[in-house]
Amino acid sequence: MLKISNYINALLFVVLLFLTISFNSFNSISTELQTILPNSDKKELLNKFNQFEKSKKIFLSVEGLDENSLIKIKKLEEKFKKIDGLHLENSYSNKKLEKYKNDYKFFIEDIDKNALDKLNITKKLEEIKAHLINSTFSFFIDKNDPLDIFKENNSLKTLSLKNNHLIIKNTAYISIFNLDSSINSISKYENIYDEIQKVVSTEKGVKVFSSIFYFVENSRIIKDDVNNIIFFSTIILLLLYLVILKNLKLLINTLITLISSILLALFISSFLFDKLSIFVIVFGISISTVAIDYMFHHYVHEYYEKEKSFNKDVFLGMFTTVGAFTILSFVSFDLIKQLCYFSIISLLFSYVQFAFLYPKIKFSQNDMGIKNYKLYSKVKPIYVITIAVVLVLFSIDKFHFDLNLKNLDVDNIQLKQKEEYFNNKLNLQENMPVLIKAKSIDKLIESARELKSKYPNSYIPIAVLVDEKSFTEKKLLLDNINLKEIKNELDKKSIKFGFKANYFADAYILKNNKPLYTQETIRDFDIEILKFKDYFLTYASLPKDKLAEFSKYDFVENISIKKMFEENLISIYDDLFIFGTITVVFILTMVFLSTKDNFLISFAYLIFPISLIVALAYFLTFNILHFFMLFVIISISIDFGIYLGSKDLNNATYKAILYSLLSTFAGFGVLIFSKINALFSIGIIATIGIFAIAILIIILKRPFYDSKSI
Repeated sequence: MLKISNYINALLFVVLLFLTISFNSFNSISTELQTILPNSDKKELLNKFNQFEKSKKIFLSVEGLDENSLIKIKKLEEKFKKIDGLHLENSYSNKKLEKYKNDYKFFIEDIDKNALDKLNITKKLEEIKAHLINSTFSFFIDKNDPLDIFKENNSLKTLSLKNNHLIIKNTAYISIFNLDSSINSISKYENIYDEIQKVVSTEKGVKVFSSIFYFVENSRIIKDDVNNIIFFSTIILLLLYLVILKNLKLLINTLITLISSILLALFISSFLFDKLSIFVIVFGISISTVAIDYMFHHYVHEYYEKEKSFNKDVFLGMFTTVGAFTILSFVSFDLIKQLCYFSIISLLFSYVQFAFLYPKIKFSQNDMGIKNYKLYSKVKPIYVITIAVVLVLFSIDKFHFDLNLKNLDVDNIQLKQKEEYFNNKLNLQENMPVLIKAKSIDKLIESARELKSKYPNSYIPIAVLVDEKSFTEKKLLLDNINLKEIKNELDKKSIKFGFKANYFADAYILKNNKPLYTQETIRDFDIEILKFKDYFLTYASLPKDKLAEFSKYDFVENISIKKMFEENLISIYDDLFIFGTITVVFILTMVFLSTKDNFLISFAYLIFPISLIVALAYFLTFNILHFFMLFVIISISIDFGIYLGSKDLNNATYKAILYSLLSTFAGFGVLIFSKINALFSIGIIATIGIFAIAILIIILKRPFYDSKSI
């Protein structure tokens, strides 16, 4: 029986490793920022938007407009076109679209009322004839509208041609590439990115930018940072455990348990969530150091060497921490849910092993170093509580929330500079991407035209088409100005001016049939639409400064991650406040039930860390993770409060508490060195909280039985 129990831990580890690999649980780990957004229709719409080819452009520019610059950009274009999934955006017009625009010209373009009011067909024919006779080059006549009654709606153009190539603001040659719609994952983005970097890495005066570069570069920055954090945290913890435990068998089993707890949490969480934020893995490793607490308390009290009854204090500490995470898991924010579920699974697994399996395995206890503690221990709990309450009252006015999701992400300065360069050159900084949705294609076009009319300089490809409502209204208007009469007069007078018969045969002929559309015909025009549930979708780019205006349209969907996050954040903070309050009430109840006579001692471990963390409001604005970690630290610190308020307090307990505190600091404190704001936010709150606990352990006055035991 003893031999079997010795191998259960290792066997469980092998089984869990096999399961996580077999079910590809590691593939569920994601560095994408959108994975932390709550699941919603908008999140699905964001994924749909990423399927549009023209929503993922790659801009290439070569400085200068001389011959060398032209040769260089053409060579780069050829190399770019060889990259799978990348194709040069057509600079020529779509023939089917141009034919459509000619057929429905008078329904697409606006009537020039000034030209119509001053219309003089005789004078106009004289001008046309004079140009045809005297022009050195061929003179262009719009045979559909030779009298220039209609005017085309053109957006402001920032691109022009030189040497038959696109240029921007007379400063550089530019090429624009699109990605195939099949390129829609981080791994595919990385392939494109790497191939591009191979091409341009040695080139001077060349700039390349795409929004997908943020996915790639930020992902790699996060991965590198996370790997460094995990590496240093692991080294520190190993050294710490080697010094403290001095028991190789226990150390190996402990590490196996912690790794197994992380594997189990990852395995189960991968079924609960489509994508699991990489931040959860780092947090999971850190929270596993809290589980060490359960091992230390059993070990120093000789539970692994002697037959002893159930350790109530450890159970209450675990139950309080897991209970707090369970309550917080109801917050409607995916990242917090992931953190909570991962922590609950990891802590429960570790507790079961440390509390029930390890006593079966048996570990002999070695001298762990410190024999007696000489602590200050003179400050009464009531004084600490009073100071903490005052500090909270003075700090609460400074407490503000940061609603910007980007402040949790990587601050990629170099890429932002490239983006700003192209935005300024292409005048893109004033617009933001949105989706337009409708139940039918015709209604989609109608909505797009409405937006185009409201915001003429916006980019809405599908707005060039004519919907049924516009067709009917325009036809009535055209019938009222009597184009047939204008055409008849033009034909008669043109003959008198010597024009051939039927020279203006194509002029002012109206299409009597309204256009009919399918997804295929729209695609033939090189305009993208997608089906989403019972809606049709297309994309547009609208003025940023008109966000409040166009957001009122029920057919416009703002798919900005930042905006989506902000829209959900207020309710998330409300959730966090509500469930956080419930968590605090739950913790207070558990503290009261477990310590009773020494309630003030345990309560000090609740209020004092809160006061120091809230005091940070003088120096920083709190984001969602600061706020979340506040409650995590409360749930961790109250474990120490329960142990130090227990009537079974003795020197062995102090040892376990000190080692647990060092372990927790090694796990969480290392996060303050992270370059990622999300991890740094977790680390700074954890560090302040652990510092507060350490102060209390040193200075807080103990109950009367404490002094007798030391």
